[in-house]
Amino acid sequence: MTLPCTLELTPHLPDFPVAVRAMVRPPETLYVKGQLPHGPGVAIVGTRGANEPAIEYTERLASFLTRHGIVVWSGGAAGIDAAAHRGALDAGGRTVVVMGTGFDQTYPAEHRGLFEQVLERGGAWVGMLPPSHPGTKWSFLQRNELLAALVEAVVMVQAPLRSGARSTVAAARRMGRRIWVVPAAPWDPLGAGCADELSHGAERMPGASALASVLLGRRLEGAGAGAPADPPSDLGPADRAVYEAVASGSGHPDEICGKTGLPARLVSQALLTLSMRHVLVQGSDGRIRTAN
Repeated sequence: MTLPCTLELTPHLPDFPVAVRAMVRPPETLYVKGQLPHGPGVAIVGTRGANEPAIEYTERLASFLTRHGIVVWSGGAAGIDAAAHRGALDAGGRTVVVMGTGFDQTYPAEHRGLFEQVLERGGAWVGMLPPSHPGTKWSFLQRNELLAALVEAVVMVQAPLRSGARSTVAAARRMGRRIWVVPAAPWDPLGAGCADELSHGAERMPGASALASVLLGRRLEGAGAGAPADPPSDLGPADRAVYEAVASGSGHPDEICGKTGLPARLVSQALLTLSMRHVLVQGSDGRIRTAN
């Protein structure tokens, strides 16, 4: 494809984003290719080594937010980043890739097609390096800080203790952005970073409708227990029964047992499975809800 021209924005130009000045070391030049979408922006980030349930959850979340006018931003990396971009594109929306390399040096190289699709659909690339620059360890860390600066909020889906996504969260915290984290099972090493962020003040990820309502500054029409997304198609009978019970308003294991007629052991197993797949979440009030 023929790529759009690259804009070079410097701090003295009126189009230079004011939010970038919140960075510790703002870039001298900001490179933009494509059209930056209007609307509230959220960065969806996480580990490159994400498991399939986390990938599926990210795609569904990004699609939902995109359909409600929220712009999904991410860093274009493997795993959660790519899933966020794909989810936005699948919903027919626009998304923004914040790059740690120059625009001629796509990283990872196998995502060149994805990045070009972002531009084809009316999205944009944003970066800080000249086109031919291959990037460095430090430029990717600065990329994470730039990503945090350009959005209203950050959602971290899945991250181990040592994850680059956590530098995005750290920058967001310093800049006063809202941070939501998807909780993980305490024995899951892929989610240990999420658990640690929760202990440092990050908010527990609500359902997608609640998140969208916060970002948009208004309650979504039809949001809440009456408007859950369809559950994954591969749920077994017990898992599906528990999901449907929660979707209809049963938010406590005892209520779910009564609604489904299942024994407590099967309900507990189903709740664990659905939580690990990020299909169900537990609210701050302790009640279980669908993650949408």
